[in-house]
Amino acid sequence: MIQTLDTDFEGYLTDTSNLDGGYADRVYLPETEEEVGEILRKCSQEKTAVTIAGAGTGLAGGSIPFGGVVLSLAKLNRIIEINKEKGLAIVEAGVVLYNLHREVESQGLLYPPDPTEQGGQLGGNFATNASGARTFKYGPTRDWITGAHVFLSSGEMLALSRNGNRANRYSMSVESVNRTIYDIEIPRYQMPPTSKHSAGYYAKPNMDLLDLFIGSEGTLGVVTRLALKLIRKPERLFSGIVFFESNERIFGFVDEIRERSKKNRISDTPDLNARALEFVDAHALEFIKESYPSIPENANGGAIWFEQEREEASEELLISHWAEVIERYTDLSDDSWFGLSEKDQQRMRTFRHAIPSSAYEFIKAHQVQKFGTDMAVPDNCFHDMYRFYRDELDRSGLRNLTWGHIGNSHLHVNMLPENQTQIAQAQRISDRFVTKALQLGGTVSAEHGVGKIKTKYLKQMYGEEGIEQMRKVKRALDPTAILGRGTMFR
Repeated sequence: MIQTLDTDFEGYLTDTSNLDGGYADRVYLPETEEEVGEILRKCSQEKTAVTIAGAGTGLAGGSIPFGGVVLSLAKLNRIIEINKEKGLAIVEAGVVLYNLHREVESQGLLYPPDPTEQGGQLGGNFATNASGARTFKYGPTRDWITGAHVFLSSGEMLALSRNGNRANRYSMSVESVNRTIYDIEIPRYQMPPTSKHSAGYYAKPNMDLLDLFIGSEGTLGVVTRLALKLIRKPERLFSGIVFFESNERIFGFVDEIRERSKKNRISDTPDLNARALEFVDAHALEFIKESYPSIPENANGGAIWFEQEREEASEELLISHWAEVIERYTDLSDDSWFGLSEKDQQRMRTFRHAIPSSAYEFIKAHQVQKFGTDMAVPDNCFHDMYRFYRDELDRSGLRNLTWGHIGNSHLHVNMLPENQTQIAQAQRISDRFVTKALQLGGTVSAEHGVGKIKTKYLKQMYGEEGIEQMRKVKRALDPTAILGRGTMFR
């Protein structure tokens, strides 16, 4: 029996973006895939808009409805199988990421994608091609999905598998389990040469059909089941939070670690090979210093949190390599923090995540609006992008904090305006940030997606022609245009 709620669904009308005003007529909470198909068939016949809801952890407003119904996958939350021999997990889309990580790691396995919000659902990770700190080594969600069940707006299901259906250049046909054929023309725009990208439909000649749905933000279909690739859990970890006196020294350190890590992944030598490389700027350190009084006074360049997997046989050599590089780039090595135990490593992750958490608490307490970036640029353009960020922020006088995935040249610059004048100022600065990132060959969204709040930036990135190519894909798969209205494009 399909479960519905007609009242008391306020929690489905918001997410963690700044977008408000959401409303809906009904919330559906299906418990089976068959019920998902039934709901979609009904809505398609009635041309009722459908907004797919995950855990509400999105930052781009994609799950906020503006009319129609909400389709929540919260009750499709079974971990169906974990196959240790094959390195494979079969899960439903409503499974919470934290629960999957806990389960696979208890069996000596690892699911590498680690978006900051561990309370998100795997269907939402699929929808936005979510990533996180370990993306520096392992890549985003896309790289770890080997199959999926996707329901189209017609209520028909596609059973997708990696390499099961590839385009012939820019043309592709797919057959549903009910034997309906759908013809798709792949967009011909060029995606940016960044290591992280979650803006618009994935598009390459001869691409895998599965990739079209990953990152499509619920506008092409509803994912209900996922097949995920797993690897052996690393034997041990070495991690640290290293403080720096200047931006020049911190970025020299990052450049060397990034390049050596990439090189050593190919040669597989027991040398520097970070799996996470994260930046916290001096403003963010100051913001949390009351909670962390041992932050050095002269950490004016900020801090880097790193993690590297290690094995006992090469542990001493590995640590000596890290010590040599750290001591060349900072005089604050004695004030920095290092950990070999799981407890120490968790404390460092908590430190990294304390910054966005503290920012959200500040927003709630002071009722301010946050403007945050999610752009990434090619590695060789990162220094130009960061200088632009700093020049604009220093001139503005706005309270600001920066943190994020520096290994992927992807930072979250956050402005916290305190009145309407500053809000308008922050919006203008955000627009300039986007323009600069695009000039440098970057993406308007590296991991959060476009949602409903960055549609103008997606159009700026791909132009009207690119947007029309996306619309053509959507018309082929969602001819009644009921899925994700207002998300990505209008």
